[in-house]
Amino acid sequence: MNSVYYILLVISAAISAFSQVLLKKSANKKYKGILFEYLNPLVIIAYFFFFGVLFLNIYIFTLVEYKYGIIINSISTVLVLFLSNLILKERVTIRKVIGNILIFFGIVIFCLIQ
Repeated sequence: MNSVYYILLVISAAISAFSQVLLKKSANKKYKGILFEYLNPLVIIAYFFFFGVLFLNIYIFTLVEYKYGIIINSISTVLVLFLSNLILKERVTIRKVIGNILIFFGIVIFCLIQ
């Protein structure tokens, strides 16, 4: 298998995590009306990234084993914790850390078993 596709999956997971943080940043702001909540630059950019990742994943999943793709995409959950702390200055709680550690160890165990 070509490792370039797996690297592209990791990049798509990172882009997905970044777009989730952009949406959260947009949700934390107050807007004049409901239309501005959905049609502002942060939301538009985030959904642009989401659609790009969607099409990239559709293409990559035709080239890699599905079981590995799902595991690699779960990295985005771990990345959201770091990005939300870095960009949004959200507090990292012990529950979030434990949840992310469990996800990370699940990824590691899956990779070791395979």
